[in-house]
Amino acid sequence: MKEVGIRAATGAIYVALTLGAAWAGPFTTFLLFLPVSLLAVREMHLLYWGTESGPPMAWTLLMAATMHISMSMGLFDEGWTVSYSIAIGFLLLLVSVAFTLLRNDPAPARTFGGLLTLLLLIVMPFGLLVDFFTFGAWSFVGFMILLWTNDTGAYLVGRAIGRTKLLPAISPKKTVEGFIGGLVLTMGMAWVIAQFVPEISPLQWATLGGIITFTSTLGDLLESAFKRERGVKDSGTLLPGHGGILDRFDGFFLAVPSVLLYLHLIR
Repeated sequence: MKEVGIRAATGAIYVALTLGAAWAGPFTTFLLFLPVSLLAVREMHLLYWGTESGPPMAWTLLMAATMHISMSMGLFDEGWTVSYSIAIGFLLLLVSVAFTLLRNDPAPARTFGGLLTLLLLIVMPFGLLVDFFTFGAWSFVGFMILLWTNDTGAYLVGRAIGRTKLLPAISPKKTVEGFIGGLVLTMGMAWVIAQFVPEISPLQWATLGGIITFTSTLGDLLESAFKRERGVKDSGTLLPGHGGILDRFDGFFLAVPSVLLYLHLIR
Protein backbone atom coordinates (compact mmCIF):
# COMPACT_ATOMS: atom_id res chain seq x y z
CA MET A 1 0.00 0.00 0.00
CA LYS A 2 2.86 2.38 0.72
CA GLU A 3 4.11 1.98 -2.87
CA VAL A 4 0.64 2.75 -4.22
CA GLY A 5 0.43 5.88 -2.03
CA ILE A 6 3.81 7.20 -3.18
CA ARG A 7 2.92 6.45 -6.78
CA ALA A 8 -0.42 8.26 -6.39
CA ALA A 9 1.21 11.33 -4.80
CA THR A 10 3.79 11.60 -7.58
CA GLY A 11 1.08 11.10 -10.17
CA ALA A 12 -1.09 13.83 -8.61
CA ILE A 13 1.74 16.37 -8.86
CA TYR A 14 2.38 15.35 -12.47
CA VAL A 15 -1.33 15.69 -13.32
CA ALA A 16 -1.56 19.11 -11.63
CA LEU A 17 1.46 20.45 -13.50
CA THR A 18 0.24 19.12 -16.86
CA LEU A 19 -3.33 20.42 -16.51
CA GLY A 20 -2.03 23.75 -15.22
CA ALA A 21 0.25 24.11 -18.23
CA ALA A 22 -2.60 23.18 -20.60
CA TRP A 23 -4.86 25.78 -18.99
CA ALA A 24 -2.12 28.42 -19.35
CA GLY A 25 -1.66 27.60 -23.04
CA PRO A 26 0.75 26.03 -25.55
CA PHE A 27 3.75 28.17 -24.63
CA THR A 28 3.58 27.12 -20.98
CA THR A 29 3.15 23.51 -22.10
CA PHE A 30 6.27 23.87 -24.24
CA LEU A 31 8.22 25.31 -21.30
CA LEU A 32 7.10 22.46 -19.03
CA PHE A 33 7.89 19.61 -21.38
CA LEU A 34 11.17 20.83 -22.90
CA PRO A 35 13.23 19.92 -19.77
CA VAL A 36 11.14 16.76 -19.34
CA SER A 37 12.05 15.65 -22.86
CA LEU A 38 15.76 16.30 -22.22
CA LEU A 39 15.61 14.24 -19.02
CA ALA A 40 13.94 11.45 -21.00
CA VAL A 41 16.66 11.65 -23.66
CA ARG A 42 19.33 11.41 -20.96
CA GLU A 43 17.71 8.26 -19.55
CA MET A 44 17.37 6.69 -22.99
CA HIS A 45 21.00 7.54 -23.78
CA LEU A 46 22.06 5.63 -20.65
CA LEU A 47 19.71 2.73 -21.42
CA TYR A 48 20.98 2.46 -24.98
CA TRP A 49 24.72 2.96 -24.49
CA GLY A 50 25.30 2.87 -20.74
CA THR A 51 28.18 5.00 -19.53
CA GLU A 52 30.99 3.30 -21.40
CA SER A 53 30.22 4.04 -25.06
CA GLY A 54 28.13 6.05 -27.47
CA PRO A 55 28.26 9.71 -28.47
CA PRO A 56 28.92 12.37 -25.80
CA MET A 57 25.86 13.07 -23.67
CA ALA A 58 26.21 16.82 -24.32
CA TRP A 59 25.94 16.24 -28.07
CA THR A 60 22.86 14.07 -27.66
CA LEU A 61 21.13 16.67 -25.48
CA LEU A 62 22.04 19.48 -27.89
CA MET A 63 20.49 17.58 -30.80
CA ALA A 64 17.38 16.84 -28.76
CA ALA A 65 16.91 20.44 -27.64
CA THR A 66 17.38 21.73 -31.20
CA MET A 67 14.77 19.35 -32.60
CA HIS A 68 12.27 20.00 -29.81
CA ILE A 69 12.55 23.78 -30.16
CA SER A 70 12.32 23.62 -33.97
CA MET A 71 9.08 21.63 -33.73
CA SER A 72 7.62 24.30 -31.44
CA MET A 73 8.76 27.35 -33.42
CA GLY A 74 5.23 27.97 -34.68
CA LEU A 75 4.55 29.38 -31.21
CA PHE A 76 7.01 32.21 -31.87
CA ASP A 77 6.69 32.73 -35.63
CA GLU A 78 3.37 32.34 -37.45
CA GLY A 79 5.24 31.86 -40.71
CA TRP A 80 7.01 28.77 -39.38
CA THR A 81 5.73 25.56 -41.00
CA VAL A 82 6.30 21.88 -40.40
CA SER A 83 8.53 21.84 -43.50
CA TYR A 84 11.12 23.89 -41.64
CA SER A 85 11.08 21.44 -38.73
CA ILE A 86 11.51 18.51 -41.11
CA ALA A 87 14.42 20.28 -42.79
CA ILE A 88 16.12 20.92 -39.46
CA GLY A 89 15.56 17.29 -38.46
CA PHE A 90 17.20 16.20 -41.72
CA LEU A 91 20.17 18.50 -41.11
CA LEU A 92 20.56 17.03 -37.64
CA LEU A 93 20.71 13.57 -39.18
CA LEU A 94 23.35 14.70 -41.69
CA VAL A 95 25.45 16.19 -38.90
CA SER A 96 25.02 12.98 -36.90
CA VAL A 97 26.28 10.88 -39.81
CA ALA A 98 29.33 13.12 -40.21
CA PHE A 99 29.94 13.15 -36.45
CA THR A 100 29.72 9.36 -36.24
CA LEU A 101 32.15 8.83 -39.12
CA LEU A 102 34.65 11.50 -38.09
CA ARG A 103 35.07 10.12 -34.57
CA ASN A 104 35.83 6.72 -36.10
CA ASP A 105 32.99 5.10 -34.17
CA PRO A 106 33.57 1.33 -33.78
CA ALA A 107 29.81 0.67 -34.14
CA PRO A 108 28.48 3.36 -36.51
CA ALA A 109 25.24 1.54 -37.32
CA ARG A 110 24.37 1.14 -33.64
CA THR A 111 25.24 4.77 -32.88
CA PHE A 112 23.22 6.15 -35.77
CA GLY A 113 20.31 3.87 -34.89
CA GLY A 114 20.47 5.08 -31.31
CA LEU A 115 20.39 8.73 -32.33
CA LEU A 116 17.41 8.05 -34.59
CA THR A 117 15.64 6.33 -31.71
CA LEU A 118 16.27 9.29 -29.43
CA LEU A 119 15.01 11.84 -31.95
CA LEU A 120 12.00 9.98 -33.35
CA LEU A 121 10.80 7.98 -30.36
CA ILE A 122 11.52 10.44 -27.54
CA VAL A 123 11.93 14.02 -28.80
CA MET A 124 9.34 14.03 -31.59
CA PRO A 125 6.31 13.20 -29.37
CA PHE A 126 7.24 15.93 -26.90
CA GLY A 127 7.76 18.39 -29.75
CA LEU A 128 4.37 17.49 -31.24
CA LEU A 129 2.46 18.41 -28.07
CA VAL A 130 1.91 22.01 -29.19
CA ASP A 131 0.09 20.63 -32.26
CA PHE A 132 -2.77 19.55 -29.98
CA PHE A 133 -3.59 23.21 -29.41
CA THR A 134 -4.45 23.67 -33.10
CA PHE A 135 -7.58 21.67 -32.26
CA GLY A 136 -8.11 23.38 -28.91
CA ALA A 137 -6.80 22.82 -25.40
CA TRP A 138 -9.59 20.25 -24.92
CA SER A 139 -7.77 17.81 -27.23
CA PHE A 140 -4.57 17.86 -25.18
CA VAL A 141 -6.41 17.63 -21.85
CA GLY A 142 -8.65 14.84 -23.16
CA PHE A 143 -5.67 12.92 -24.50
CA MET A 144 -3.79 13.14 -21.21
CA ILE A 145 -6.86 12.14 -19.15
CA LEU A 146 -7.41 9.05 -21.32
CA LEU A 147 -3.72 8.20 -21.14
CA TRP A 148 -3.72 8.47 -17.34
CA THR A 149 -6.95 6.46 -17.11
CA ASN A 150 -5.50 3.62 -19.14
CA ASP A 151 -2.24 3.62 -17.20
CA THR A 152 -3.96 3.70 -13.81
CA GLY A 153 -6.64 1.20 -14.80
CA ALA A 154 -4.17 -1.32 -16.18
CA TYR A 155 -1.99 -0.96 -13.07
CA LEU A 156 -4.80 -1.35 -10.52
CA VAL A 157 -6.71 -4.10 -12.31
CA GLY A 158 -3.49 -5.97 -13.03
CA ARG A 159 -2.49 -5.82 -9.36
CA ALA A 160 -5.96 -6.89 -8.19
CA ILE A 161 -6.89 -9.75 -10.51
CA GLY A 162 -4.09 -10.08 -13.05
CA ARG A 163 -3.22 -13.73 -13.67
CA THR A 164 -2.57 -14.19 -17.40
CA LYS A 165 0.77 -12.75 -18.48
CA LEU A 166 0.63 -10.57 -21.57
CA LEU A 167 4.26 -10.88 -22.69
CA PRO A 168 6.17 -12.42 -19.77
CA ALA A 169 9.47 -12.55 -21.66
CA ILE A 170 9.42 -8.75 -21.84
CA SER A 171 7.29 -7.54 -18.92
CA PRO A 172 6.51 -10.16 -16.26
CA LYS A 173 4.07 -7.91 -14.39
CA LYS A 174 1.89 -6.86 -17.32
CA THR A 175 -1.23 -9.02 -17.65
CA VAL A 176 -4.06 -9.55 -20.11
CA GLU A 177 -6.53 -8.69 -17.35
CA GLY A 178 -4.72 -5.40 -16.74
CA PHE A 179 -4.81 -4.58 -20.44
CA ILE A 180 -8.56 -5.29 -20.65
CA GLY A 181 -9.20 -3.36 -17.45
CA GLY A 182 -7.32 -0.36 -18.80
CA LEU A 183 -9.24 -0.54 -22.07
CA VAL A 184 -12.65 -0.75 -20.38
CA LEU A 185 -11.95 2.13 -18.00
CA THR A 186 -10.51 4.25 -20.81
CA MET A 187 -13.62 3.65 -22.93
CA GLY A 188 -15.77 4.65 -19.98
CA MET A 189 -13.76 7.82 -19.43
CA ALA A 190 -13.99 8.59 -23.19
CA TRP A 191 -17.79 8.48 -22.89
CA VAL A 192 -17.68 10.83 -19.90
CA ILE A 193 -15.42 13.31 -21.72
CA ALA A 194 -17.72 13.21 -24.76
CA GLN A 195 -20.56 14.56 -22.61
CA PHE A 196 -18.55 17.69 -21.84
CA VAL A 197 -16.52 18.13 -25.03
CA PRO A 198 -18.82 17.92 -28.07
CA GLU A 199 -16.18 18.99 -30.60
CA ILE A 200 -15.92 15.34 -31.65
CA SER A 201 -18.54 12.62 -31.35
CA PRO A 202 -18.73 9.95 -28.60
CA LEU A 203 -17.74 7.31 -31.17
CA GLN A 204 -14.66 9.32 -32.10
CA TRP A 205 -13.77 9.74 -28.42
CA ALA A 206 -14.14 5.98 -27.98
CA THR A 207 -11.87 5.43 -30.98
CA LEU A 208 -9.31 7.74 -29.40
CA GLY A 209 -9.54 5.67 -26.22
CA GLY A 210 -8.88 2.46 -28.15
CA ILE A 211 -5.92 4.02 -29.98
CA ILE A 212 -4.44 5.25 -26.71
CA THR A 213 -4.84 1.88 -24.97
CA PHE A 214 -3.19 -0.02 -27.82
CA THR A 215 -0.33 2.39 -28.53
CA SER A 216 0.46 3.17 -24.89
CA THR A 217 0.65 -0.56 -24.12
CA LEU A 218 3.07 -1.01 -27.02
CA GLY A 219 5.17 1.88 -25.73
CA ASP A 220 5.20 0.38 -22.23
CA LEU A 221 6.34 -2.98 -23.57
CA LEU A 222 8.99 -1.37 -25.78
CA GLU A 223 10.52 0.47 -22.83
CA SER A 224 10.41 -2.76 -20.80
CA ALA A 225 12.36 -4.45 -23.59
CA PHE A 226 14.99 -1.68 -23.47
CA LYS A 227 15.32 -2.06 -19.69
CA ARG A 228 15.50 -5.84 -19.90
CA GLU A 229 18.33 -5.60 -22.44
CA ARG A 230 20.22 -3.25 -20.13
CA GLY A 231 19.38 -5.37 -17.06
CA VAL A 232 17.74 -2.63 -14.98
CA LYS A 233 14.36 -2.41 -13.23
CA ASP A 234 13.72 1.31 -13.81
CA SER A 235 15.04 3.89 -16.25
CA GLY A 236 15.88 6.23 -13.36
CA THR A 237 14.98 7.31 -9.84
CA LEU A 238 13.67 10.83 -10.41
CA LEU A 239 9.97 10.07 -9.80
CA PRO A 240 9.18 8.29 -6.50
CA GLY A 241 6.92 5.29 -7.04
CA HIS A 242 7.39 5.40 -10.80
CA GLY A 243 11.14 5.29 -11.45
CA GLY A 244 12.43 7.56 -14.18
CA ILE A 245 10.87 9.86 -16.76
CA LEU A 246 10.72 7.01 -19.27
CA ASP A 247 8.88 4.83 -16.78
CA ARG A 248 6.21 7.53 -16.40
CA PHE A 249 5.98 8.46 -20.08
CA ASP A 250 6.57 5.09 -21.78
CA GLY A 251 2.98 4.87 -23.04
CA PHE A 252 3.07 8.50 -24.15
CA PHE A 253 5.66 8.21 -26.92
CA LEU A 254 3.72 6.09 -29.43
CA ALA A 255 0.32 7.45 -28.40
CA VAL A 256 1.01 11.12 -29.19
CA PRO A 257 1.71 10.82 -32.94
CA SER A 258 -1.02 8.17 -33.34
CA VAL A 259 -3.70 10.34 -31.71
CA LEU A 260 -2.63 13.47 -33.59
CA LEU A 261 -2.78 11.57 -36.88
CA TYR A 262 -6.32 10.45 -36.07
CA LEU A 263 -7.38 13.98 -35.09
CA HIS A 264 -6.04 15.37 -38.35
CA LEU A 265 -7.82 12.65 -40.33
CA ILE A 266 -11.22 13.30 -38.73
CA ARG A 267 -10.84 17.09 -38.91
